[in-house]
Amino acid sequence: MRAVRLILIIIISVFALAFGAGAQDDGVDPLPSATPSGESTAEATAEPAAPRLPRAEVDVESAFVRVLPLEDAEPVASVFEDESLEVVGRSLDGFWLEVRRPYRMTNLGWIYYEMLDYDFERTSLPLTELRAGATGMQILTRDPGYAVEMIENANLRSEPSVANNTIGLIPIFAVVPVIYRNQDGTWLYVNYLGTEGWVSNYNFSARFDVMALTVKPGLPPLPSVNVIIIPPELQLEQVQRLREYITVKRDVAVGLSGFWFTVSRGTTMPCEPPPFILDYLYTVQDVRELPELQRIVPRLGDANTLLNTSIELLTVCGAFNVSVVMTARNSAINAANIYSAAILTLEDVENIIR
Repeated sequence: MRAVRLILIIIISVFALAFGAGAQDDGVDPLPSATPSGESTAEATAEPAAPRLPRAEVDVESAFVRVLPLEDAEPVASVFEDESLEVVGRSLDGFWLEVRRPYRMTNLGWIYYEMLDYDFERTSLPLTELRAGATGMQILTRDPGYAVEMIENANLRSEPSVANNTIGLIPIFAVVPVIYRNQDGTWLYVNYLGTEGWVSNYNFSARFDVMALTVKPGLPPLPSVNVIIIPPELQLEQVQRLREYITVKRDVAVGLSGFWFTVSRGTTMPCEPPPFILDYLYTVQDVRELPELQRIVPRLGDANTLLNTSIELLTVCGAFNVSVVMTARNSAINAANIYSAAILTLEDVENIIR
């Protein structure tokens, strides 16, 4: 019996080996590859990364972040010097910025723009608060998508003409939403804190092509004017002369803003004030050759006053408290902004002349 069992075991083993060999030789893979060669495969793709928000650093020793863009709004957090914040949007007048801490999903609140150091244009930020601070009845329901920064105090008028009534005053450095333009883009229809009206292109800096805006419906035709043709060469000479004046003053302002920033960090610096800034001189003939002098040069007066404030504080050597240093620095920064905007205006004028 043992012999018979042994013979049966051997026979069964032989059959098992033969069947296994046949299964391997028939070319069928019992477990197909997850990614067979030559075939397309479904791949998991990552979601596109969200655009990175612009950042700013706290530029004062400490500051409150508030629940709304209002000076008397409830504080919700404190931030401290050199702290980095992501900037989400701007208020109706652009003087308040909505911020969050980096990599957080919820916004922290609102902080006044002068409390921060940043290198972006506030006009590039979305309008994220439509009601807080509004004093008029024409409340926006959405962000129009365009904004300009005032480079001087600007009259808000009922119609696109200096002959029309003033219905408000927009302060220098305010950032206001833009809704329409007039036929030639020399006036923009804006909303300032819930009041809509017109501002002249003498008063603002636009970082976009104003002709891309829609013309406000119902405007009367533009009045015709007598035009005196000035040779381009004379106009370009006037542009270059004014540009050279502005560039020197802007460089002084930029240098002083850096100087006062260094002082604010506790570094002792030499008292070497530059000369006080003198106003740009021009004649009636200069205006004939370049009429834009009448709208550009008055802006420079504001910048010169700010820059002289920064210079004057430097003439008094000694220890300064933080508020004095910040006044001097902010004056220099604001002056530099006005000079830079004037240079951009000159570039536009030069392109038109050419």
